[in-house]
Amino acid sequence: MSEGSGFTSMSIDQVQLQLSQLHKQICRAKGRVEIRDGDNCCVLISKEELDALEEALEILSNTAQVQKIARTIAALTHTVAQGPLIAAGAPDGESN
Repeated sequence: MSEGSGFTSMSIDQVQLQLSQLHKQICRAKGRVEIRDGDNCCVLISKEELDALEEALEILSNTAQVQKIARTIAALTHTVAQGPLIAAGAPDGESN
């Protein structure tokens, strides 16, 4: 991870070799490290940055627009749960 870099992508093997250094860098500079292991991936961020992201999500989740989206999703979920969906344009009793 280069000094001053905000985001870095590394393999899990690289992270294992440099974990102590990465820990210090992330805590000091608030950067992020994407850790890859084949198809699996996670991101290492500082506790301070996680707290700030969670606070931002909490604030945004309380806006009228987000509440409207949540109600729409809830209504769609309720509609889908009520019964089978029929594909538009398919004759009754036929499926593709």
